[in-house]
Amino acid sequence: MAQNCYDILGVPRDATVEEIKKAYKRAALTHHPDKGGDSEKFKECGAAVETLTDDRKRAQYDSALIRTRSKDGLGGNYNRDPSVDRRVSSTSRPPPDRPPAAPTAPKTDSSGRPPRPPAGGAVEIPSDPSSLSIKELKELLTALGMDHEGCLEKADLLALLQSRKERRPGRDTTPRGSAGGSRGSQSPRRGQSPQGDAARAGNPGDASAGTSAGGSAPSRVPGGPRSLRAKIMSLGSGAVGKSTLIKRYCEGRFVQKYITTIGIDYGVKPCKVLGLDVKVNFFDTSGDDEFKDIRVEFYDKTSGVLLVYDVTNRKSFTDLDGWLEEAQSHGCPLSQRQRTGDMPFVVVCANKTDLPRRSVTKAEGMEFASRHGMYYYETSASTGESVVEAMNFLFEKVVTNHLEMRKKFAAG
Repeated sequence: MAQNCYDILGVPRDATVEEIKKAYKRAALTHHPDKGGDSEKFKECGAAVETLTDDRKRAQYDSALIRTRSKDGLGGNYNRDPSVDRRVSSTSRPPPDRPPAAPTAPKTDSSGRPPRPPAGGAVEIPSDPSSLSIKELKELLTALGMDHEGCLEKADLLALLQSRKERRPGRDTTPRGSAGGSRGSQSPRRGQSPQGDAARAGNPGDASAGTSAGGSAPSRVPGGPRSLRAKIMSLGSGAVGKSTLIKRYCEGRFVQKYITTIGIDYGVKPCKVLGLDVKVNFFDTSGDDEFKDIRVEFYDKTSGVLLVYDVTNRKSFTDLDGWLEEAQSHGCPLSQRQRTGDMPFVVVCANKTDLPRRSVTKAEGMEFASRHGMYYYETSASTGESVVEAMNFLFEKVVTNHLEMRKKFAAG
């Protein structure tokens, strides 16, 4: 069970569930790695909200706080919503008087000087870049004119900065052009007839091939981070199996206990795709409208999408059009009918095919995918049917497109 749950989310011990969820939304957008936050802090926020929004877990946690005389949730200075009725709690107590917090000293590098903020003109690289935060590293790379798109972890940002030093020995203080280019408009990539199902798609995930459409693929992309990044979002109504599909792929097992995704979960899976080292960044979204304002913040720069529905739940299938509209309205068109330049690849997963009483036929699912220029797979997180094939096929499409864009940028 998480520790300091109330203080992590910045809520008092008598906070209502509504206040806790609102606090989580703010914290998730602050600490999510894709927004320049800290991945460990983001995980702590997720564990805290899971504990405090479950009545049984919260009661156990509050009892533990009393036994240990913990101050968690009693620090005062919390933002309260005056329109919300307070939860009556026997564990609530007046916050103790606390002295004002001492001002935080500015962060410095190993030379004792604070890092120079990125700005026009000369840019100084600190002697110890590891002392910088993820956000500060991204600002520094931007000021140096280096493409860091897709680098979410601090280690990759540092590796990219180190590659800059290796290419230009000595002290480099002058911004240069982008090291790897940026994503621009792309050529059609889904073909006139999208893949019908897993059987017709073949085995796109065979990493032993080690080649792309342009020939043999290197294990590192020159001028880029040590491995490529692929941002993959899962979309679909609640309880269709988005999280279990990802867990089946990443962990090779089926998680039977259903736990509703709160807001958005984040995880990284290292893979070998077309002979390249790729880190797949999964953004597993909640299908609950209650967390829509968190979900829509993460459509930007998405490389691929798992659009999931439950074949035993017809409403989850008819809701797919609504997911296309939401993505389109937030700058992430998914359908060929909405094509506006660069678009993510989309695999439609007709999930839970192992269950009886199917209410959406295979022909209906394939027709939807074909109409929108998407790829179709029948999957089961329970049995593992076509899960690996669907994922690997999507990753290959994303990586192939990335390499093609790099070639075009280099040629230009």
